[in-house]
Parts: sequence; structure tokens; C-alpha cells
Amino acid sequence: MKRCAFILIIFLAMTAAVSAQTARPRLAVLPFTGTAGNDGETIAMLLGNQSGLQSAFTVVPRTSNVDAIMREQEFQRSGLTDSDTIAQLGRQMNAEYVVAGHVQQLGRSRLVFISIIHVESLQQIAGDYKDYTEISEIRAYLPDMVQKIVAASRQNTSRLPKLAIVPFNRMTSGINERDAEVLTHILSIDIANSGRYAVLPRTSTIQRVFDEHEIQRTGTTDPNTIRRIGIATNAQFVLAGNITSLGNMNLFLAQILNVESGALLIGGDEEYREISDGLSKMQTLARTLTGTSAVVPSAAVQAGFVRIQGGTYTRGSPADEPNRNANAETPQHQVTVSAFTMSQYLVTQREWFEVMGTTVRQQRDRVSVSSEMRGEGDEYPIYYVSWFEAVEYCNRRSTREGLTPAYTVSGTNVTWNRSANGYRLPTEAEWEYACRAGTITAYSTGNSITTSQANFNSLFNSTLNRTSAVGSYTPNAWGLYDMHGNVWEWCWDWYGSYPSRAQNDPDGASSGSGRVLRGGSWDHSAAYVRSAHRNNSTPTVRNIFNGFRVVRP
Repeated sequence: MKRCAFILIIFLAMTAAVSAQTARPRLAVLPFTGTAGNDGETIAMLLGNQSGLQSAFTVVPRTSNVDAIMREQEFQRSGLTDSDTIAQLGRQMNAEYVVAGHVQQLGRSRLVFISIIHVESLQQIAGDYKDYTEISEIRAYLPDMVQKIVAASRQNTSRLPKLAIVPFNRMTSGINERDAEVLTHILSIDIANSGRYAVLPRTSTIQRVFDEHEIQRTGTTDPNTIRRIGIATNAQFVLAGNITSLGNMNLFLAQILNVESGALLIGGDEEYREISDGLSKMQTLARTLTGTSAVVPSAAVQAGFVRIQGGTYTRGSPADEPNRNANAETPQHQVTVSAFTMSQYLVTQREWFEVMGTTVRQQRDRVSVSSEMRGEGDEYPIYYVSWFEAVEYCNRRSTREGLTPAYTVSGTNVTWNRSANGYRLPTEAEWEYACRAGTITAYSTGNSITTSQANFNSLFNSTLNRTSAVGSYTPNAWGLYDMHGNVWEWCWDWYGSYPSRAQNDPDGASSGSGRVLRGGSWDHSAAYVRSAHRNNSTPTVRNIFNGFRVVRP
């Protein structure tokens, strides 16, 4: 009997081990490419043997078929990144993820690049690179690389906007094609690591588009070319860059463009002295292009929130912005805001019920006239909420979580305690700064927006005609969802005219009849969901259009 029990225990242990192995995602470490002797092959073998990698993945062994496929492919000199090859190798090895690497010189530096790619979506979800002199340096650094690979595999990138990256255009004789490719590779890794875009692996399709079209020597910014690249790669955005010289100044220039409109979303530049400066300059350029220079990652930031670093931006709309409301959105002026923490999502019906104890239907029943329901569920935004109720929610949630309430309420008089650490409504200045996420265009998506990017009422695209679950659309560059559309968002400020002078942490007019609403709703046109558009309403109003999100200091 004891022997049977012992055998049963052994059997169950083996079954559990097999199940755990099966549950882990399958990862293939491909042979590294490059020109530095056997370095790439050695680094690939060392990486595959890392215990951290083996505990998080089922590492798929290489076969002779893999080596044959690699010999048949034509590779970019900056590494194995062609999407067709990745897909073929992933299927061959029955792997969910592929790690591809490359060893290359950049000026006087010898670099190793590592990228992890999700096979099904063909997205480069993260990567790493390091300059080195001896293999022993890389061996010591591999555990850090493994941590990045494991963390990246646990991220959900399915909702991130897809970005195709075009190789840098060389406009100076001092840079060769190989160096331009290496810099492009570095930038793509830094963009992927930002978590703001799903970066697509380099593909021969882009080169074919180049061959078919005459590219301006000032850069790949022709809207038709951008559109063709986007369509060919199934990308929503395209990043194109130049390496150029102006007098004695050398520059790396890069822009992210909207595929649908061809419009500039955001651009940046970095001055350099020699090509090896690209190691640090690409990191800085990536932070500018993704807006992560204004987002502070920290383990102390609670789940569902983003820490926004303070900064200065231009508030209002320029004279050439279509559908602007000049009376409300001018004069344009500089605004500086301090750092704050903002919820990534609108307050949901579940969160509202947990704090306030009422459902959205009960909120509707408080409205004196017969009213409709326009979206119902735990993850849908709360609506039929007045400004005063949003303030009350902030205070109650703060008290529940042991924080100091931000507001003191006496009848209809509400004062804001700026030193409190509790939840509050964003100021109008904070809201627009966060909505723009570093952009200067009409929308955070560029100078146009579609119903595939936000929930609003369009005559030209399909319209939901109701609210949508929070997070149903891709976030802006700072990780904030539904800043355009879904429901209007209450802000702290009384509505008033803009000043012409620069301001620091403005909080609106001293009094008024309406509190500011921002962002537009499911029932409003694209003109109303622009970053600069302003609305206001009596703070006691409840309707099917208005909701809110919260911030903390």
C-alpha cells in the first residue's frame, strides 16, 4: 500500500512538472547574426542557457532546419528582423516568441542587439543592446537582458498602435549605410521598450516601396509614401528619420507620421559629434518621440495610473486648425504644469458602485426627465454624474484608502486643499497637457482621427451611438485611454476666457456658472474631441454624456 502511494506521489509530481512546462510560453533563441567572428553564436548559446529564461519559458532547441532557413534568407546587415523570416522560423519551431540577435560595429563601439518578437502578431515587444570589448562583459550582463525579455512577454501589446520604422535616410557623406541601419535598430529597440507602440519588425516590403517611389532627399515624409508603407506593413504610424549636417552641426532627426492622413504626429532631433554618440542620443530621441520623457515609471505608482512629469506646452488652438472655436480656444499661450498622477481610464461603473453604492441606472433615475441608457457594465464609464457628485466620489475614495480628501464641501461651496494627497479632478490645464501627450496637432493621433481610434460620432465611419468599455481603443503616447471621446470629462475649473500671458499651474476662473468639460463624447463629432476644444456645464447637471477621471498629486 505504501509503495502504491509512493508511486502515485511520483506520478503526480511528474504530471505537475509536465503541466508547468506545457503552460510556459515557447521561446526560440535564434543564432545571432553579425560580423564579429563567433561572438553572435556564443552570445546566443549563453543566453539560451540562462536559468531565468528557462524558468519563464520552454526554450525550444534549434534544429538543422532552422540553420537551413537562415542560410536561405537575405538578412539586413543590422540584424535578423525580416517579418517573413520570423514568421517562418516561429512556425518551424512551434514557438510563441522568437529572440533574434546581432553583433555589429558602430564607430569604435562593438554592439550586441537583442530583440524579442511575438510570432503571431509579429510585434517587436522589447529589446536591449550593449557595447562591449570582451564576451565576459556580455555574459555578466545577460541576466539583466533576460529580465527585460521576461517582463516584455508578460505585457499585453495587442491594443498598442502599430509602428513601422523606416531606415534612417543618410544626408551626409560621413555616415555609411551600415551605421544608419544600426542607429535605426537602436531607435526601434528604445521605442519598443517605451511600451507606447507595438513596433513591427523590419521588412523587405519597405525597401520595395522605396524602390517604387522617388523619395525626397529631405526625408521620407511624402504622405503617399507613408500611406503605402503603412498599408504594406499594416501599421497605423510610420517613423522616418534623417542623419544630416547643418554647417558644423550634425543632427539625428526623426518624425512619427499618421498613416491615414500623412500628418506629422511628433518629431524630435538630437545633435551629435561622432556616430558612436548614437548610443545615448537614440535613447533621448525615443523618449521625445514617445512622450516618455514626461512619464516617470515607478513601482510606487499604483496600478491603473500614470505618473506625468511636469512640463510646458502651448494651450489652445492655432489659427489654421480646422473646426476650432476661436472665441473659446484663444489666445494660445504657454502653460507650465507641475508633476501629477492621472488615472489611465475613466472612472468605471464598477468603481463608482464600490465607492458611492449606486448603479448607473440609479443615477439615471435621479434625472427628472425620462432618460436613456447608453452603455452598461462594470468596465463601462460612469455617466449621469454631476460635477458635485464627482467631487464627492473623490473625497469618499480618498477616505476609503486612508488618504487626505482634496476637497472641503460646504453646501455648494467647494474649496481645494492643494496639500492633500487624495483624489481630485484634473485642472483644465493638466487635462489638455495629458491629452496632447507631447503633440501639437489637433488630436494626439495627428491632425485627424477616426472611429477606429476613439469613440465619437462620425458621419463617415461606423459609430457606436453609445459609450464603450474603457480601454477599448489605443492609448495616447503617455498611456492614457479615452482622452478623445467616450464621455466628456469634468475638470476642476470654472469656465472662463483664456489670458494671453504665460501661466504656471492655472486653475481657471475665480467664479462662474459652468465647470469645464473636456474630451467630447460618443455623441459628438470630431470637432468636439480635439485636444484644444472646451465645453462647460452647470455643475449640478447629470446626463448621458458626462463622466470623469481622477488625478492625485
